[in-house]
Amino acid sequence: MISKALTFVSDFLNHEIKMSYGIDEDRVVISSLINPDGTITENIENKIVISVINLEHETTVNSQGNYVNGGNNNFGKVSPPVYLNIYLLISANYDSGNYIEALKMLSTVIGVFQANTYFTQQKNPTMPSPLEKLTFEIFNLPINELSHIWSGIGAKYVPSIVYKVRMISIREDLITKEVPGLSGVQNNPQAKTS
Repeated sequence: MISKALTFVSDFLNHEIKMSYGIDEDRVVISSLINPDGTITENIENKIVISVINLEHETTVNSQGNYVNGGNNNFGKVSPPVYLNIYLLISANYDSGNYIEALKMLSTVIGVFQANTYFTQQKNPTMPSPLEKLTFEIFNLPINELSHIWSGIGAKYVPSIVYKVRMISIREDLITKEVPGLSGVQNNPQAKTS
């Protein structure tokens, strides 16, 4: 589900940038900036890079167990979905000779999210199922926390912004318990109650 959401966002941003600047190549990629072994990730130079820097369990949503119809008057109890907020680091990974271009592209991304603070399947037919709604809000970080993030990534700072994306639902309909349906219940309006 996370990959579907990020691919949708990346495709949307690439489309908007292509339309704004009349270019043919994708400028937005989903990637880490640094590989786990400390080497620089390939194919991210002169690109806007979308990286996940944190996942947060959304606990304000009421997540009670659900039942699915199993047929033959049986139902299956499934675990409730897990709701996640995703923190995205959007970096303008351009070399120093293209610093102005980096700022221009990052400004374009910010403008796209300013104009499109949320995405739904009704508003955006290319949004894949089962995604229902994604909302984007700028997540402000104090400079010292931002420094810690870049140190943790192991990369040198480039112009960037952090967005909090609400909310991804992850659900596997694995039946944890079978429950028989009601039987023998009759609807008799003339039945007496005492």
